[in-house]
Amino acid sequence: MPRRHTAPPRREPPFRRELLPSGIFHPDLVAGALSEMLLQTANPVSNTVADLDVYGGRSIAELFPEPQRLPAVTVSRRWRLPGLVSEELRFTSAHAPLEPKFRRRYLEQYRETQTVYARRIRPAWAQRRPRLLYLHGYMQPETYFEELTLLSSMALGLNVEVIQMQPPYHGRRAPRSSRFSGEYYWTADLVRSVEALRQTLFDARTLLHWLLAQNERPVGVTGLSLGGALTATLTCLDPRFAFSIPLIAHMDLAALVADAPVLSAMRRDLKSFGWSTKRFGQFVKQLGWYELLPQQPPERVLLIAASDDRFFDPRVVERMWKRWGKPQVEWYPTSHMGFLPYLPSALRSMRQFIDQRKF
Repeated sequence: MPRRHTAPPRREPPFRRELLPSGIFHPDLVAGALSEMLLQTANPVSNTVADLDVYGGRSIAELFPEPQRLPAVTVSRRWRLPGLVSEELRFTSAHAPLEPKFRRRYLEQYRETQTVYARRIRPAWAQRRPRLLYLHGYMQPETYFEELTLLSSMALGLNVEVIQMQPPYHGRRAPRSSRFSGEYYWTADLVRSVEALRQTLFDARTLLHWLLAQNERPVGVTGLSLGGALTATLTCLDPRFAFSIPLIAHMDLAALVADAPVLSAMRRDLKSFGWSTKRFGQFVKQLGWYELLPQQPPERVLLIAASDDRFFDPRVVERMWKRWGKPQVEWYPTSHMGFLPYLPSALRSMRQFIDQRKF
């Protein structure tokens, strides 16, 4: 069972060395080594650091705009089980890249990512309950197995309608030249990476706009790993979310690039382009990223974190927790990759959190 803290976690949680192997056999480092094998098949990455000036001097509202128009959403049935319905939501992304050269590349080479797909799982008895927008992790392909296990378990366990939006460059939104899901999402091609981030946040807010227009029931947001980082960012951008539950993540992009075992290729490519992780951190700061704060009060935020996470450093999570007004936090004695067995317990905490909110 997790320990619920009213104080921040210690700098060195006492169970780190007791429960998890150290050195190269740490689960997160093993995952990094396996991802390295996959990344050997990736396409070469373009050096676009000279084109980043277009993002400087812009306000957060310019960099991450609020959608102004409702999308034309197509809704189609995927499958139906007793008490549970799966539907697909589809609409055209209105994302507009800021960098001119990338705008041409986006229109010509990345047409697949210009269509947004979302899967909606609806329990029959949740019509009066809040809804939950869910964002998945990096390089996740989205399969029927995931839909019938994770998403359905989440919908049934929380007794809420779950809408999972597919981020750009993943699954069916992956361009044909991609060699695996998410290959183009977060790399040393920094213009494409920034635009992928901008598009994800814009598409998610567009979907929220449509959901609220269709039904006034409140919508919360949650996500796992990269999806948790995106959840935290959306928490700071859009006050229309009724509540927020980032899972095993923080939103410090520079720390993520410096720490995550699966981003070693990105670090090497940046170094070959003359950029250190410190220089990348300076760029993130120039975006105004570290000035972002939640648009929801602390009582509408639940943080779920892993105390031995090598992807999202617990000390960075602790700093975010403090800046966010010390909302409720659940710490699990595990690594990033070891979180899955704790998911049922986390879902129980999420259910209790949602049930206690008054909307």
